[in-house]
Amino acid sequence: MKRRQRAQRGKQRNFGYGKQMLYAFSMALNALFGQRDHYGTRRTHKIRVRIFSEFCREHGVRDARNIDLELIEAYGSYLRHRLYAPYEWPDGRRDNMISVSYGHNLISTVNTCLYAMRRDEKLHLSARKALGVARSNVRKTQIKADIADTKTAADRMIASGNERGAAVVFLARAWGMRPEEAYLQDLDRMMREVSATGSAAILEGTKGGRKCRSRTISASEFQREALKFALCVRPAGSRCLLSETDNAITFYRRELGRCRRILKKCGIPSFRELRSGFAQDVYEEIVRGPSPLRGPIGDRVLDRVARQTVARLLGHGRPQVASSYIGGY
Repeated sequence: MKRRQRAQRGKQRNFGYGKQMLYAFSMALNALFGQRDHYGTRRTHKIRVRIFSEFCREHGVRDARNIDLELIEAYGSYLRHRLYAPYEWPDGRRDNMISVSYGHNLISTVNTCLYAMRRDEKLHLSARKALGVARSNVRKTQIKADIADTKTAADRMIASGNERGAAVVFLARAWGMRPEEAYLQDLDRMMREVSATGSAAILEGTKGGRKCRSRTISASEFQREALKFALCVRPAGSRCLLSETDNAITFYRRELGRCRRILKKCGIPSFRELRSGFAQDVYEEIVRGPSPLRGPIGDRVLDRVARQTVARLLGHGRPQVASSYIGGY
């Protein structure tokens, strides 16, 4: 039955996902990931694929069935040009320069969206070959998320009536949680664990279903403060920061959207920056010295242990990921 449905889709415009290519990509992503799952992933791909849809339209391609390897290679060349200079279209419009990492992300999105539509990998573009340069995930800039700035941002959120957003910010900086983990975390369970053992595990809302006790974090005074504040501002009768009538997607887009603007005004670029601040605290506590972003690396053995710990407490499986938070060698 599924093969018959795919064959039928292949005979329809944009593989049966809609008449407009951009809309069709959106529907294909929903079909691949599920309409209620992986909201952040779907949203990110839907934003990035707009550039590819526009590129296709400029080249006279309005049906995804007509996308071929030559077209996506041309798209790779277009992105490669934008790494070094703005791209100027024949009508005089200019597309701004992009970073290497963003170029890699744009190509990754094209590969994912084409797979979502076609359900094969016949059209696949290597970002490394297309752009001619590998992406570096090693952080080189100083972290802009100290505790003082975090508390200032949270105070402004509270003053604007967004107490739950402030709680998400506190939990992200104190416990290294992602936004989804912060507003879905079972706060009662965490407080019970902290009271009993002095530490608590991050279990709910984890990325990739990594719900395990390996991400257990000792509670310092700041972490207890963040947890107590979240308990105070959560909706009545709820274990987490969402009420029974709240929609997680709406909360993420609306409430946390306001929080992002306040964070930037306080000098904190993003929620991820808050996790980077947490990661730096963990690293410096283990090595008893500065992170690679602040000074030279001392003991290599301690450095390796600290990186493994940082990656684990942030919910990542590979120790190498720590370099994107606290810098490399």
